[in-house]
Amino acid sequence: MTASERDMDGRVVLVTGGGSGLGRATSLELASAGASVVVADLNAEGAKETGERIRSAGGSAEAVTLDVGDAAQVDDLLGRLFDEHGAGFDCLVNNAGTDRGADLPEVSDEQWHGVFDVNVHGPMHTSRAFVRGVLASGERSAPADILNVVSISALTVGSGAGAYNSSKAALLKLTEVLQTEARERGWPVRVCALNPSAMNTPMMDQWHLPEEKMMDPAQVARLIRVAVTLPPDMVLQTMVVTSRTENYPR
Repeated sequence: MTASERDMDGRVVLVTGGGSGLGRATSLELASAGASVVVADLNAEGAKETGERIRSAGGSAEAVTLDVGDAAQVDDLLGRLFDEHGAGFDCLVNNAGTDRGADLPEVSDEQWHGVFDVNVHGPMHTSRAFVRGVLASGERSAPADILNVVSISALTVGSGAGAYNSSKAALLKLTEVLQTEARERGWPVRVCALNPSAMNTPMMDQWHLPEEKMMDPAQVARLIRVAVTLPPDMVLQTMVVTSRTENYPR
């Protein structure tokens, strides 16, 4: 790997939901660019496997078990990362997500609240702790990055996915508010919303989509790398990426 390819040398990145799917692909991609990646997942074994893959490829990784819906856990982890790395901890990828499909008459309170706990409360907890840490860590030469993996489902409608669609729409609005606050308050943070269509990940297994309808998460991970390595005076605010077989916009 040449120096020009290592455009994340010296940066510490937290990737939530890094134990599988897009989170794993993103962790591998950013590590290949030189970042030290903290792979966080509720599935401890999945996070550990991602970390081992990064290290076997010559990268730097730490695997941690994290429930993003638990604000105390989030605060403890991010507080430690800022204590250990200071301004070097400058990138947060909010990728953790869950989808528990059911038509509205059949959806249970546990399903509904469980989806919102991961897809909305989780990114709020991590983003809040991250911005607090960035503001407390003093001057920096380049803005810190928050990238929220939202979904094309925030912009479209799907039967049987009321909890997921609603949670992703809420996350997109939360991201837009955070973008506005960062700009108006002059915070050294830039915020990106990524809205991908279906990817070939374990979360999609319940929908039984044909492979040609799903994207390779490794390719989407490359877009995440682009977003968090733009020149300091640029920000990619919102990005929609779909397979060419997806009917969007509808």
